[in-house]
Amino acid sequence: MMKQLLSFSIVPMKRGAVGVVLCAFAFMVCLAPAMGWAAEEDSSPSNEAALGLGSGLLTMLYLPAKIVYATLGGIVGGFTYGLTGGNLETAKSVWEPSFYGTYVITPDHLKGNEPVRFYGPSPYEEETYLTERVN
Repeated sequence: MMKQLLSFSIVPMKRGAVGVVLCAFAFMVCLAPAMGWAAEEDSSPSNEAALGLGSGLLTMLYLPAKIVYATLGGIVGGFTYGLTGGNLETAKSVWEPSFYGTYVITPDHLKGNEPVRFYGPSPYEEETYLTERVN
């Protein structure tokens, strides 16, 4: 009886994993032309639609990972604050890289006009970053 229960629960998981792999493959096939069009700087409606679709799909994959990273950074930063006796600068050195950065992928990210930063700089470093990028 137990063996039958286990076999029934494993089959849907295998099907789900196959579905995820097929969706990822289809996503990559659809994204490859969008990335080629982005390099040409063509602003046709089909190019914009492909970039919008690609950025939306990438955000669906990227955003959960970034939220988990930011949440874990908040927890670790809280422990850091407590374990260092309330040293706010040390806690900020954990919080700021995890909280800041890119949360949503936009068509400008796909075109290469903006960087995607999973590990974000602090707001104090943002001005320096922008100045260096312009020069």
